[in-house]
Amino acid sequence: MALARFAVLPLLALLSTPALAEATPEAWDTVPVRHVELTADGAGLVHEVRISPLFTTTLVFNAPLLEGGVVLEEREGFRTVTMDEATGFVALLPSGALSSGKRLSLTVRFADGAVPASATFRLVVHPTRAEPQVNVYRLPRSAESFQLEARQARERAEQCEAQLARVQAERRSPGGLTGLIDSGLVVRGSGVAGRDTYSTARQRLGEALQVGAAHTYAAQGQVAVALEVLNRSAQPWSVDSEGAQLVSKEGVRLRVLSVWQLEPLAPDGRGRLVVEAAATPEQARGTYVLTLGEAGGARTVTLRGVTFP
Repeated sequence: MALARFAVLPLLALLSTPALAEATPEAWDTVPVRHVELTADGAGLVHEVRISPLFTTTLVFNAPLLEGGVVLEEREGFRTVTMDEATGFVALLPSGALSSGKRLSLTVRFADGAVPASATFRLVVHPTRAEPQVNVYRLPRSAESFQLEARQARERAEQCEAQLARVQAERRSPGGLTGLIDSGLVVRGSGVAGRDTYSTARQRLGEALQVGAAHTYAAQGQVAVALEVLNRSAQPWSVDSEGAQLVSKEGVRLRVLSVWQLEPLAPDGRGRLVVEAAATPEQARGTYVLTLGEAGGARTVTLRGVTFP
């Protein structure tokens, strides 16, 4: 019968009743049927429900419960405990042995494996004013979505660790030509080659930064683009260190290793931007489009026709 009452509750009562972790006495007195929402973010909340001796309080869930997953503290203090896990139904009839003000724990576990996997309620004993019915509406989040979020967090952490290791290795490496040899960029007489690519490259019109010079470099397994730029806008400009792209006409995308800018470019300020990427000898022979984004903004720099020595 309690399930039937839940099915025909007025829609206004369901929508207008707030989700509460701890219901106030005023809410208990004025709302005959309370609505509680369970979310993944609020999985640790304990929801209070008021019960009274010789008055039945019913909890109706919108998800099936795990068989044997309903745990009631001091169950011997209840005259009747009725539950139907498959339909998500629990009815409690306390006996007169429970003293006023006593607090008991009721924990339920859900059967579908989604998150939150369980919910905890604090049953507060009142002499006469019991809550007749509490409708518990669960907004589940799948365990797969949590696993995906955790995997993405691990990947970001691994990228940061790799970048940190590279920076630390660069700091340990000597500078100058010795550093190039130590890093493997100069191998058996073949070193770093350079090219002035400004005459063949084309910039997109109307951009905030004006490219005044462009040089490209190629070494063992790596290429780089160095730009001399002028900030023609009225706002400072900083490069997005993670938004640089080098894409060929055939759709080959080079893996960007680093993006360097000494300091933000002030309005009418000049500076240098350097993008370094990994490239095989075959990839280095392609023609690329370089795109640089603004950190925290939408302004970009696009240079077409970028070639390497």
